[in-house]
Amino acid sequence: MAVQSVGSGWEARPLQSKASMSVATGALSATQVLDLVTTAASTVEDENGWLRVGERSANKVSVSVRDMTRESTEPVLFFDVEVDRAVGRVTVRTLITSYVVKSGGMSALVPMAKRKIGGFSAYRGFMDRYAKLLSQADPAAHVSFSGD
Repeated sequence: MAVQSVGSGWEARPLQSKASMSVATGALSATQVLDLVTTAASTVEDENGWLRVGERSANKVSVSVRDMTRESTEPVLFFDVEVDRAVGRVTVRTLITSYVVKSGGMSALVPMAKRKIGGFSAYRGFMDRYAKLLSQADPAAHVSFSGD
């Protein structure tokens, strides 16, 4: 049984749902930054899940993660990579938009905040790979992680 993200406020969500990456670069354009999302997603190797790049706009790329440990083929995690342009720099942020938590027989007794998000290891693998690609493309880029 899977539990969708529910509750009001951050306190009712797993701590992992706040995990994100922020990037500031002055050397890369928004298009280059978004192109690297596809490259990073295609090179993530995670035995528990795989990433699929979805819709792309001028400011955002949507990505989904399928958890390979489940029988269902439905994605268990959705996240966006959003770009904000400012004079002389591009700022990028990853944001988990929807997820399913892993649950076991005792899940009713485990507080929501302590449950694990399905496909999170693939998301974390994406953030690591994406950060490396951005740093290679712009060694002066500032990359930071939060929430995991």
